Amino acid sequence: MRRCCFSPHWRLSPGYCQRCEPSPSRAMAVITFSREAHSGTQDLARMLARRLGYRYVSRDELTHAVTARSGVERLPQTVESEGRALSIWEQLGEQLTGDREAYVAALKAVITDMAMADNVVIVGHGAGHFLRDLRTVVRVFVVAPIEERIARLLDEGVQDADRARRLIEKQDRESAEYLRYLFGIKWLDPHEWDLVINTGRVDIEAVLDMLVRYTERLIRDAAEHSDLSRMQIASRIEQRLLADDDLGIDKLRVRIEADVVVLEGEALAQEDRERAEATARALAREGVIDNRIVLRPPTSA
Repeated sequence: MRRCCFSPHWRLSPGYCQRCEPSPSRAMAVITFSREAHSGTQDLARMLARRLGYRYVSRDELTHAVTARSGVERLPQTVESEGRALSIWEQLGEQLTGDREAYVAALKAVITDMAMADNVVIVGHGAGHFLRDLRTVVRVFVVAPIEERIARLLDEGVQDADRARRLIEKQDRESAEYLRYLFGIKWLDPHEWDLVINTGRVDIEAVLDMLVRYTERLIRDAAEHSDLSRMQIASRIEQRLLADDDLGIDKLRVRIEADVVVLEGEALAQEDRERAEATARALAREGVIDNRIVLRPPTSA
C-alpha cells in the first residue's frame, strides 16, 4: 500500500488514496490554447469550455493568479498589448533573474493546481507545455490570416491598418520569444502542438464539435493522475522556495523521483540547505525528502 499524495489525512486504498482515485467512467482533460495575436482564440476557447462544461481560465485570470502567488506585477492590458503572451523581458527586466525564476515557478504551480483540481480550458502563457508529458492535456495553437487579424484590431478601435499590422507583428515576436525562453521551442513549429487551427479557413461550429468529441474520449487513469499529483507537489515546493527572499540557493530545482522529493541546487550556507529541506517537508507532509543541495565552494580572494 502506498500514498499517491503526501497528505497524512487522506484515506488509502491499495493503489492510490481515495481523494486521488479517478473515476474510470469520467473524462478528465486540460485544454490549453496558444495563438497568434488577434486570431479569435479567446472566443473559441470560451465556447469550447461552455460546450464541455469545463472551467474557463482566461489569460488575464491566469495572470492575476500568478501575480498573487509570486508578487510580480504585470502591466495592465491595453489595445496595444491585447492578444499577446507575456513578454518576460518587458515585465520583469533582464536583470531581475531571481524574480523571473519566481514568476515562472509560480506560473507552473498555478497551472498544475488548476489541472489537478478540475477539467479546465486555459488560454495563454504556454500553459500546455508545462504539462506536455500528460496524455490528457491537449495543446491547441490558433492562427488566422493577417488580413483577418488586422480587421479585428480595426474593429477594436485601432485607426490605421499599417499600425495594426505593426502591433500584431510586435505581439507575435514577443510571444515567440516568450515560448522560446521558457520552453526552448519555435512556436510556429506544428510539432510543438497537438492541434493547429486556422480560424480563417474553418467552420467554428465544426471545430467545436471535433474538439468536444476528442476531449470526451480522454480519460485520466490512475497512473497519469499520480504523475500530475507529483508534478503538483514539486511545483509547489519549488515555487515556495524561490519566493523565499531569505533563502540563499542558486540553480534550485525540485523534482519527484520514484515518490521521493529531490532537492537540487547550490546553497550559500548550511542554514540555507536546512531551511529548504524544512520547507519541503512542511509541504510534502509524509513524503520522503532527498536533499541533494550542495554547499557552494568558497570563492578565492
